[in-house]
Amino acid sequence: MPAESVRPIPVERPSVTVIPGADEYDVDLSISETAVERLLAVTPADVEPADELTFARNVFVPLTTACRYTCTYCTYYDPPGQASLMSPEDVREVVRTGADAGCTEALFTFGDDPDDRYTEVHDQLAEWGHDSIHTYLREVSEIALEEGLLPHSNPGDQTREQMATVADVNASMGVMLETTADVQAHGGPRAKNPGQRLNTIRTAGELGVPFTTGILVGIGDDWADRAESLLAICEMYERYDHIQEVIVQPVRNNERWRGETPGVATLRRAVAMARAALPEEVSVQVPPNLAPVRDVVDCGVDDLGGVSPVTDDHINPDYKWPALRELEDIAEYAGVPLRERLPVYERFLPASLRTTGVEPAARPPTDSGRWISERIESAIDAGDEAGERYRAVLSGTVAD
Repeated sequence: MPAESVRPIPVERPSVTVIPGADEYDVDLSISETAVERLLAVTPADVEPADELTFARNVFVPLTTACRYTCTYCTYYDPPGQASLMSPEDVREVVRTGADAGCTEALFTFGDDPDDRYTEVHDQLAEWGHDSIHTYLREVSEIALEEGLLPHSNPGDQTREQMATVADVNASMGVMLETTADVQAHGGPRAKNPGQRLNTIRTAGELGVPFTTGILVGIGDDWADRAESLLAICEMYERYDHIQEVIVQPVRNNERWRGETPGVATLRRAVAMARAALPEEVSVQVPPNLAPVRDVVDCGVDDLGGVSPVTDDHINPDYKWPALRELEDIAEYAGVPLRERLPVYERFLPASLRTTGVEPAARPPTDSGRWISERIESAIDAGDEAGERYRAVLSGTVAD
């Protein structure tokens, strides 16, 4: 948790930060130079280690590798003519295997809304009765619920209509902000837009969707960019209370990226800055297959993310998930307990499902006044094997 001297840093006014694309998407953030400078002054010595580490058991479901973007560090996307699209039968097989292995989360990913170049993908979707990848995502999310997993979807940038299409069949959702900077790694005719990314995060808040986001370190961003990105996330949280965790992820070498991988000192400082910027109820996650977690665990890390016992990390295929024993070793090294969690953090659950002592999130800005849909609540509260597994995770009685 943050030390007393580095409580969550308020986002001050007037604004001095100009975020690319913010005007286009009417994203109004007020990040002052003073706030940036204060965050840049944070060091690992200014934050305290967490008193526990958490993780989720998931299956990785790469729904399609089609993507409108061509980021130079990403090995996930395939060009038109080569992109795959999982069938409903394939999805059911993967999630059923995950449920049998004791998982609780189905992590659905695909490249940002595939554009018109992907004719084969769109033709296949049409054959299956879908006019968009998002209506198909709804179908497969329902399959995951039927098979005993809670969906957590990360489909990139989304409009309000697209997110509303799938929100009620997802326990939580996410998109990496990555950076508020205009970096060459996002370049090209279909470049990512930080303003659009922030618009997606804002949309999740307006719809009351528990949300995961994060920064990607080492893609051409500098320290001020990292501070501004964290403060932008913090301001979104202050408005909507919907952000459950922030990932601090270093870029890694792969077949498309031959730039430098951030060193331990860089990662330690970035993690400490995240912990200092964010309220203590927002977790700071470092993925153990992409970062030397033992070297940064004293910088405020309290979550190790979703880890799969049955599927690969399809976004980073060169870096395998650690086994549960490795997570236990990390926790033992840190001298703290390891606790399994659901894909939606407990503070977003209704009182009937929260354990004693867990403070609820603020009321979401929706007519329902609830963070998870009745469909998701019913799944967690069900008397079947899946419901018992979810509640065992919440109570801390799940078997290894």
